[in-house]
Amino acid sequence: MRFKERHYWAALSLVLAAVGGLAARPVLAGENLTIGGSGSTLGAMKILGVAFEKLNPGVTVVVLPSIGTTGGIKGVSAGVIDIGLAGRRLSDEEQKFGLDVTEFAATAVVLAIKADSSLSGLSKSELIGILGGESIIGPHGQRLRPILRTAREPENIVARRAFPELGAAIERGPSRSDAVVALTAQEAADLIERIPGAIGLSTLSLIRSEKRHMKALSIDGVAPNATNVASGAYPLVIGQYLVTRPNPPERIRRFIEFVRSEPGKRLLDESGNYVGSQKR
Repeated sequence: MRFKERHYWAALSLVLAAVGGLAARPVLAGENLTIGGSGSTLGAMKILGVAFEKLNPGVTVVVLPSIGTTGGIKGVSAGVIDIGLAGRRLSDEEQKFGLDVTEFAATAVVLAIKADSSLSGLSKSELIGILGGESIIGPHGQRLRPILRTAREPENIVARRAFPELGAAIERGPSRSDAVVALTAQEAADLIERIPGAIGLSTLSLIRSEKRHMKALSIDGVAPNATNVASGAYPLVIGQYLVTRPNPPERIRRFIEFVRSEPGKRLLDESGNYVGSQKR
């Protein structure tokens, strides 16, 4: 199910009608807010940024191209970006930076394929075989081409945690002679949309918020929707985090407040995110 543009503008209208006190405070004149990090979250941040700018005409929200979770955390620590986007909790080493972390949503990690594919789902064993390079033929005889990411990417970490059998396959995947390896979540999505039979891990947030010509497959008959994420029935779920320096300035505090507000949650929900009690 794709995130339709008309649904976004309808949701944004509801947001602007519901903001109340959020819009009543003094304008933050002539300030920029720079956000960067995990590629799976960028589309949702752009949607939130548009809404936030309408509430705060003096602020320009700049969402950078993907620099990855690690890049976002390092960028905040170095003071070169205001808010980092992370698809995982901070490592022990990163915690030494003394940064503040706000969990704001979760989204399903999905096995994605081009939207016009006849494939609608895979079994767990088929998923492991395809990503592990043991099979290039889908259950209906389609020739599939896995699009891989490096083992340290949050999507791979979540998949490996849910399906330990994938661990070795994920580790050796990029070194395979037939491997197609994407450096960012957006590059992976571009390849899935372009290469016939391409299939790979992505997130529901990226697919919907960026209006990608991709669809998310069910796993063992369980669809990656909000109900199944909330109940724990769908096994691949990734937390999403905002990372800032301690005691951030007003424009940053106000943006985080907006993300966590009911209007912000509504936009997150529309763009493929779950904002209840996250399960990971």
